[in-house]
Amino acid sequence: MTLFEDYNYLQYKFPEPQYLGAKYILLSWINSFIPKKVKTGLDAFAGSQSVAFLLKQQGMKVITNDFLKVNHQIGLSLIENKYEKLTKIDVEILFQENSRKKEYTLMEDTFTDVFFEREEAKFLDNFRANLDLLENRHKKALAFTMLNRSLQRKITMGHFGHSQALNYARDKERVKRNPNLIRSVKDIFLDLLPYYNQAIFDNKQENKSYCENILTLLPNLLATENIDFAYFDPPYCDSHADYQSFYHLTETFTEYWRDKQFVNSIKRYEPQRFSGFDKKKDILNSLDNLFHMAKDIPHWLISYNDRSYPNVTELATIIAKYKQVRVETKTYLNGRGGKGSVAGSQEILFVCSHKPIFNIPFFMQLNTFSHWENLYETDKLEEFNFNLSGLLWLKIKSITRKELLEDFLKNENISLKETTLNAQFIELYEKMSQNIDASHKQLDSFIRIKNEEQSTSLDTEKLVSELYKLRHFDWGGDYKNALDRFLVDRYVKMLQNYEELVAKFDTEIQRAVQGYVLCSWYNHWTSILIEHLFKVHPIVLPTVGQIKKVDFFVAGIPFDLKVTYLPANFIEQKRKERGLKPELTELKQKAKQGLISFTNHTKSDDIYYEIVEKMKDKNDVFCKEALQNIKNIRLKILKEVQENPKILAQNLYEQQGELRFDASNRLFLVLVDTEDFDNSWKLKRNMSMLKPCIEQYLADFKNKKIDDLKISFRYKNRNEEFKVLSDIIFVVK
Repeated sequence: MTLFEDYNYLQYKFPEPQYLGAKYILLSWINSFIPKKVKTGLDAFAGSQSVAFLLKQQGMKVITNDFLKVNHQIGLSLIENKYEKLTKIDVEILFQENSRKKEYTLMEDTFTDVFFEREEAKFLDNFRANLDLLENRHKKALAFTMLNRSLQRKITMGHFGHSQALNYARDKERVKRNPNLIRSVKDIFLDLLPYYNQAIFDNKQENKSYCENILTLLPNLLATENIDFAYFDPPYCDSHADYQSFYHLTETFTEYWRDKQFVNSIKRYEPQRFSGFDKKKDILNSLDNLFHMAKDIPHWLISYNDRSYPNVTELATIIAKYKQVRVETKTYLNGRGGKGSVAGSQEILFVCSHKPIFNIPFFMQLNTFSHWENLYETDKLEEFNFNLSGLLWLKIKSITRKELLEDFLKNENISLKETTLNAQFIELYEKMSQNIDASHKQLDSFIRIKNEEQSTSLDTEKLVSELYKLRHFDWGGDYKNALDRFLVDRYVKMLQNYEELVAKFDTEIQRAVQGYVLCSWYNHWTSILIEHLFKVHPIVLPTVGQIKKVDFFVAGIPFDLKVTYLPANFIEQKRKERGLKPELTELKQKAKQGLISFTNHTKSDDIYYEIVEKMKDKNDVFCKEALQNIKNIRLKILKEVQENPKILAQNLYEQQGELRFDASNRLFLVLVDTEDFDNSWKLKRNMSMLKPCIEQYLADFKNKKIDDLKISFRYKNRNEEFKVLSDIIFVVK
């Protein structure tokens, strides 16, 4: 038996709406998740009434509600109404001149020269006066519905949240695209008449339309109705329009207020009704109250958007208190108005059913492209951990390079409609989200093959030999990874004399540029070699496209690899905790006591180096003891962080450079030469020492406890607390 075999209502077509957030184009998708054998369905935030109409087509008893009167009229006319259509006589009544027209001047007084010329506004007042002459409320509601739809069709963009209607109507190019801009409301109304009349039908149920706040209405409904399915489509807070502002004109026409103020350039009514669902300060409490009240309704569908507040995860957590939930998604390939339905954003559908008797932990896969994109771009990466959908997004991102993507699509026989890389990324993600487990297997296999190809092209032995040619690791300036800024600030802006500037080329500038290039070269290729040691291990999956924030996955956890040393600022912090002076201060004092002269260089590192080297050269008992004391403190600090790596990991996150800030999971490879701390950089090319340390760590990774990897930190002027997974591998010589 097919879904509609018992009913013959599909020939009735819902008149296409023009309403922000309307689900008209998503009806087929939504319908696939509506449970069978439902007898009574509730559409709690009905809006355009397209979903309520779908439920009516399925033969349900439909209870529809919207707190805007304009939408309630649609519910009365198309859902509750069984038979009443507008006849030729009804239309004549609506268009005749009303004897009481002097009592009906609200539209003329309020909206002339705002949305309409005066004669058009007078027509609306006259029409409104005649509405009361129709013989019953369903005919009246149908007339309201058609007239309000005519107004939406006449005004550019179909809403009234702008004051450009008359200007647009004078724009020949706009009129050419949309002739309705200069047509009369009367003519548009007559065009719509047959479409609305054909949509009237009786589904043999006593359907009802309400106009109340759902938080007030629902308890009363549940006391009298046996509702077994509810569809919730609340306003998408922070991502869709303020409906009372965007549809204020049709609401004013319907209510025909005589006690409201009309404010600002669009003449919106004031005060607005309280919703509870359109302001951040109210919505969390309102949603929780709604779901609590509805907990005994067996089945829910909840429409949402991945750019709204609260976010998808937060809303799912609220729902999960009352229902078992899974998440379905639909990507907007083209924008539909409002920032919540721009191209690339995703419509979310929470499919909710009764929780099982036993308490099963809540797991959810979020199949939302822009959800993950937003988290990635805003450094909110915690959600990616252990989420198959998020991990899928990262893996696809890692192969979204022209050559890699072409090879993958060819190997897997996947065809894409899109041609640009970013659009292909979105399309491929949506395709592969349909079967996440199989998609992960496809990607993992492809990535491992590509990594093997890249690895075989790397001559490790030759590269290591080249790296050993670097004898001194000196950046040549304190420019904090911004050489261009350093050169501009130090030379371009400081020196006015041409000859003086040229003289710097052979000394300071040459040293800075050469130091930067050599040190960057060394760091790049040692990082490639070290990453290779990780990537060949069986529990590690590489990111072959070298994306930011993720170098590889260890047992499915995304990690960024950072190779570093015991940081000088951390050493000074720990010395201060011990009541000790900074190392340089102590060295200066010891140098003076040991009668060792030194120059006050511009760079502290140069002073430090000069004193240490002169003490080594002097090599008397006093100097050896002074250097040994410095070393002993460093060794104690090293032992402390080896026993408690989290304190160092937190420091490394909090002290990272602002230009390179991110909150990715990180594996820190901390290299320490205890005989010569300042030359720990040489360990980066010591593959024979690094390899066994890395292999042992990965072999023991299965014994790690996730809680031991959790780090929380705050960063400078950013208000939020970041949560990551991090660990440290110490390589100590």
